[in-house]
Amino acid sequence: MNEEVQRIILKYGKHILCTEEFRCAFEQVHHQSTTVGDHTLGVTVEAVKFCIRHGLTDDITLGNVVTASLCHDLGIMGRHEKFENSVQCLRQHPKHSVERYMDITGEENERVREAIAVHMFPLRLRIPTHKEAWILTMADKLGAVKEKIGRPPITQFEREMIMADAADMTKGGQQTG
Repeated sequence: MNEEVQRIILKYGKHILCTEEFRCAFEQVHHQSTTVGDHTLGVTVEAVKFCIRHGLTDDITLGNVVTASLCHDLGIMGRHEKFENSVQCLRQHPKHSVERYMDITGEENERVREAIAVHMFPLRLRIPTHKEAWILTMADKLGAVKEKIGRPPITQFEREMIMADAADMTKGGQQTG
């Protein structure tokens, strides 16, 4: 992860990264080989890299993509208590993740909500309609494949650095951008 990607994630996502719920995401196993927190950060890295590569760097797009990426799987938290099986989790976690996004941020941005709700396409047949939703869907699949082949999009060191930087920025009241 380069400095520009980290700067963008911190600028638009530090308010999510610093929540207790997000910190707990590093304790929930996901895809058998990672955690919800590591997967979500990895997906966010891939999504931001895509935006940079394709010149989608306006504040609105980046803000929506980072927010949706960081929140897209938070509905998986507590999966063993909420869902009877993996199929039910696959089908229902996007709805739960939208709820978590709104609870954490207090926002109801339609593009963020849609991106989170449809990120399981094509496994779920709700087709993305906004660019943010397509970006998240692509980054989620890319991140999952990289995890499966043992090349996750983010290292433990990078995760620790971004989480520490987010905490430092929040403690100091430092503004980004």
